[in-house]
Amino acid sequence: MFMDRLLREIQLLANIFTAIEALRLADEHGNPRGWASPFGLLQITRCCSTISDLVSSIAKAGYRECDKAMLEEIARETRKVLYSVNAHVGA
Repeated sequence: MFMDRLLREIQLLANIFTAIEALRLADEHGNPRGWASPFGLLQITRCCSTISDLVSSIAKAGYRECDKAMLEEIARETRKVLYSVNAHVGA
């Protein structure tokens, strides 16, 4: 259950970075909102938060040790994304 939700959330985060998704999320004037827009940054932060919560839930549920490396990598990549967002906002 947690893994399915985690995969869906990761896919959502990946979609935010695509041009097609940016066009789908266009504002009322038809201007695409890029991931660097306030709306895009909020979506990215929300996705990262959900991913972190899911990774924690999976770890607490006691998944097999072989999944531990994958969970750590997902958490590491999520932190990288959040650090990038923080750097972008700070610039």
